[in-house]
Amino acid sequence: MQAYIARTPNVSKKELERRQKECRGDQRLRIEARFGRNVRSLRKQRHLTQEELAALCHVHQHYISDIERGVRNVSLRVVEAIARALGVHEKDLL
Repeated sequence: MQAYIARTPNVSKKELERRQKECRGDQRLRIEARFGRNVRSLRKQRHLTQEELAALCHVHQHYISDIERGVRNVSLRVVEAIARALGVHEKDLL
């Protein structure tokens, strides 16, 4: 990211600081949050409750809630189960 910033001379100091702060952020939390946001969006598009999605995935409703809030680090098996339940490819959740 630094190389990109260095090659963009018209970036304001505030924007530069924002980008640097973003780069320093915890990558795991960011992907978990994105994953959770995608799960929630797709679940709502399919008019499913957390309980219904949990039943389809054979997990507890609280687990789905934790995923959607970005506080769970899910296994690949859970990603696969959620993708199947939502009728999407695994990559669409990331």
